[in-house]
Amino acid sequence: MAIDEKYTDDVQKLLSLGKEKAFLTYDDINQELPEGMVSADDIEDIFAMLGAEGIVISDSEEKFLENAAVASGGEKKLDDMAEEEIELDLSPGTLDKTNDPVRLYLREMGVVPLLTREGEVTIAKRIERGKIRAQKAISRSPVAIAELIAIGHELGTGELSIREVVTFNEQEGITEEKIEEYHNYTLETIGEISKVFKKTQTQYEKFKVEPKRSPKLVRMRRKLARQRIELSQLVRLLEFTTKIEDRLVSAMRKSQDEVRSTEREIDKLTRSIERKRNKDEIKEAEKKLRAAKRHLTQLEEQHRQPAVEIKRAVQNVIIGEAEANQAKKELVEANLRLVVSIAKKYTNRGLQFLDLIQEGNIGLMKAVDKFEYRRGYKFSTYATWWIRQAITRAIADQARTIRIPVHMIETINKLIRTSRALVQELGREPTSEEIARKMDIPASKVRKVLKIAQEPISLETPIGEEEDSHLGDFIEDKTIQNPAEAVININLREITEEVLKTLTPREEKVIKMRFGLGPNGSEHTLEEVGQHFAVTRERIRQIEAKALRKLRHPSRSRKLKAFLESGRP
Repeated sequence: MAIDEKYTDDVQKLLSLGKEKAFLTYDDINQELPEGMVSADDIEDIFAMLGAEGIVISDSEEKFLENAAVASGGEKKLDDMAEEEIELDLSPGTLDKTNDPVRLYLREMGVVPLLTREGEVTIAKRIERGKIRAQKAISRSPVAIAELIAIGHELGTGELSIREVVTFNEQEGITEEKIEEYHNYTLETIGEISKVFKKTQTQYEKFKVEPKRSPKLVRMRRKLARQRIELSQLVRLLEFTTKIEDRLVSAMRKSQDEVRSTEREIDKLTRSIERKRNKDEIKEAEKKLRAAKRHLTQLEEQHRQPAVEIKRAVQNVIIGEAEANQAKKELVEANLRLVVSIAKKYTNRGLQFLDLIQEGNIGLMKAVDKFEYRRGYKFSTYATWWIRQAITRAIADQARTIRIPVHMIETINKLIRTSRALVQELGREPTSEEIARKMDIPASKVRKVLKIAQEPISLETPIGEEEDSHLGDFIEDKTIQNPAEAVININLREITEEVLKTLTPREEKVIKMRFGLGPNGSEHTLEEVGQHFAVTRERIRQIEAKALRKLRHPSRSRKLKAFLESGRP
């Protein structure tokens, strides 16, 4: 169901307000959003619908007017780096009908104007503000903090690894010592959070039972607020992974769903009481209503938070995430040209151009997540490293038919550089031993790396001047018997049968059973052959000896001698 069908009146009110002002602030959207809208997808749809109607979403009216002035005066000013590197026509114009996905992508990308340094900072601040809004809502939720303490327990017992809980700064270099340091710091911080959380809950319980006219109430409220701020600051010291953030938000959503379900039950019962006329039915409904209200109170005590605050916390998370995601989307779209300019330099290395752009876009999204505008650098300067890293890693992982690990690719490249340097130094191709001495590694490892570095060759590679045959035609199939040997074996079998026919039937049978010349090819002992003919072992031995003497006679052995001379067994 479309979003405008689900929330018709509220959406129309938002659209009317937006068209009247030509823009909306996040506060406007938050105020007009229906109370029942808690899905991130629904809020994303709202943003998309407003964008489609040409309604700008801004932080404030002042920011909107400021951005409008900048856009009108500096829209045509392009980023210097992008202007130098991109030689493609990316200007917005009439879109020709084409089936070329690259051309379509480039034209759509060209519609988005480039950002100035000030524009980048503005968007980065919006991302930061959205993240902080969501983080504050999470860090102030008793439900999320209780879940975080449970996560700390799982981390301490080894059920979760530190990599699953917090993010690492990859540019610092991840060592075992660094991982251990992160692990200890995270456990200590969660331990401190647990202590402050217990104090806060104790203070909250005292605050609840204090009489409303008590002179201590103001002092207790201030103390509770200070403890909650301290708790929130402690939680925000940790940079959680997406998996852990989702788990915390999921716990908050679950508590909200329980509260909403109970509130709906209360509303339903209240309306049914107003409609009923039968006293017994009214009494029964009132009983159920009291039970539902008690359940709501129990939920508030269980989650250590009033129902209205539980719902507000989840809505703040959703609004904050939507604001951050919208700003990230704008920053990514404004820098897609940079990805194309870098991807062009890595063509013809085993990956198609569109694949290179896709991998570069993944790197760009990581750069958006980790960009720190306060350092003073332009975003394009920072993003270039991430884009190149993503593209080169993708080439190393995917370009070859047989995948080689990235660390081995680095070793191969180092070996190739060393080999080229030795060629210039010696005036000839270096040996494996010379390369090994230069790289200070064993010669066996050099030979192994050179073997790994070989590119696979297609069996369909044409051979010869006329290219009428293929490489696969010249490769021996060792699983198939040589045709000449097959003919010799057939001939040997026929002549052996012919020679054995010159013996008596009993002698022929004994020789075949003793030497495995029968259909099943199995050899039999004297005992087994004796049982078959109902004679003793000695008698079978005598028959065998007599048959072998006959076979050694030149008239018979001459026919088989040729096979011995040809190397047959």
